[in-house]
Amino acid sequence: MKKILCIILLNLLFFNYLEAQIKYGIGLGPHNSSIIEKNDIANWQQDYGDFYSSRHSFHVGGYAEIPLDTKRNWVIQPSLSYYGKGRNFWKSYDSTHVLITDTSSINSTWKLNYFDLPINIVYRIPLSSKVRLVIGAGPYISFFLNGKTTYEVRNVYGEYASMENKLPGGVDVNKYQNIDWGINGQIGFDFYDRVMLTGNFSRSLSTIYTAPYEGSFYNRVYGVSLVFWVNKLKHNTVKVGIPDKDKDGIPDSEDACPDVAGSPTANGCPDKDGDGIADSKDRCPNVSGLVKYQGCPIPDSDNDGIDDEKDSCVNVPGLLIYHGCPVPDSDGDGIRDSEDKCPTIAGVAKYEGCPIPDTDGDGVNDEEDKCPDKAGKPENHGCPAIVQDDLKALMNSIAHNIGFSVSSDKIDPSSYNSLDKLVSIMQKNPSLKLDIEGHTDNTGSRKYNQILSGKRALAIKMYLIQKGIDKDRMTASGFGPDKPIASNNTEKGKSKNRRVELKLRY
Repeated sequence: MKKILCIILLNLLFFNYLEAQIKYGIGLGPHNSSIIEKNDIANWQQDYGDFYSSRHSFHVGGYAEIPLDTKRNWVIQPSLSYYGKGRNFWKSYDSTHVLITDTSSINSTWKLNYFDLPINIVYRIPLSSKVRLVIGAGPYISFFLNGKTTYEVRNVYGEYASMENKLPGGVDVNKYQNIDWGINGQIGFDFYDRVMLTGNFSRSLSTIYTAPYEGSFYNRVYGVSLVFWVNKLKHNTVKVGIPDKDKDGIPDSEDACPDVAGSPTANGCPDKDGDGIADSKDRCPNVSGLVKYQGCPIPDSDNDGIDDEKDSCVNVPGLLIYHGCPVPDSDGDGIRDSEDKCPTIAGVAKYEGCPIPDTDGDGVNDEEDKCPDKAGKPENHGCPAIVQDDLKALMNSIAHNIGFSVSSDKIDPSSYNSLDKLVSIMQKNPSLKLDIEGHTDNTGSRKYNQILSGKRALAIKMYLIQKGIDKDRMTASGFGPDKPIASNNTEKGKSKNRRVELKLRY
């Protein structure tokens, strides 16, 4: 973001040094971007292409308007703007394939960041004395800054994995071209020579990406731009035959300096800083200022960065937040004493200058304490320890008594009594959370065992939900044969490995 702001600032400074009749401003707005991909891969459109969608982003940058005629009907509008481009991808898979692929949906986003430099030829049609219709088109060149892609893959149990990769620039395979070029157009309105609102379209004519297969990729953008012009200009309409010795577009009869080319804002006299005050009357001719201060900027008597018109303490350095006055803050917490309920103890604004409270007095403040009404230990995030032997034994007993039908996730009715004890523990301890893990021996395929153990863990979770336990307090995971606690070479060992584990935590 700092890089973007620096480019925009340099852009505006450049426009400021141009002649006074050139208009410049700042523009921004939202847009939709997409990537037009064409290739010869079989079934690509129905398998992938139909699942791509446009990405919503924004643009911001500096604009200029250079007149081509005295009435300013024809102008050139260059700009330099940051643009977020790219596309989205989302696809879900039906349940018949889920157990084979472990995937129920894929959600991806390609984020590409560019600097765009369009140069439009614009025709401005006067609709009234204050409003003009703006129609323009032209070429653009785009510079690739950086990019990244994110992926989120979900399975049948609602669990998901995510990853993020950077997208490099260059000419090699799997890289994005550093320079893109194309065409763009705009149509809209300019109001009072101060605000311009346009709809925009652009499309690249050069492929932006080198794929590992034959194909072409083009950026396409639809958006809206709102431009605020910094300087309002007079329209020079000198007719043929009217004297204008200095050829500055201002008739000699209206020109205060008829022998020297000047600016319309200074009645035809030179005005280097463009502040509307002629250099001969400007005490600061190289710095834009105000008439009130003879062309100089508003003074800052105490050099605190706050001009005297906004400074309540003009002779004492202070801060903007205190209107230029020093901070009255005894405890140094950034909250002035008149608003601080604990003026001698550093605190936070949320608690009106007092420290964050610790309701249960366990040394862990309420914002970091997961059990704010029950004294605990810092290593347990303020909650009591749950590793007591009796509670561990009870959880092991409950888990040992949970059974299922053979090769099924249907809970044996003989298990209900033990599960109801687990429900009681969760109801009496609302701060507790529960991890439910299903495990198997190595009989059969690893794939089958993973699915079966996951279904059994999920069945226990669903039983507890039906008994009123919040689903967000529990996780259900199936590990199949991956975490044995005994040897799978004996029946006794296999029996131990076929188990459910219940783990409490805060």
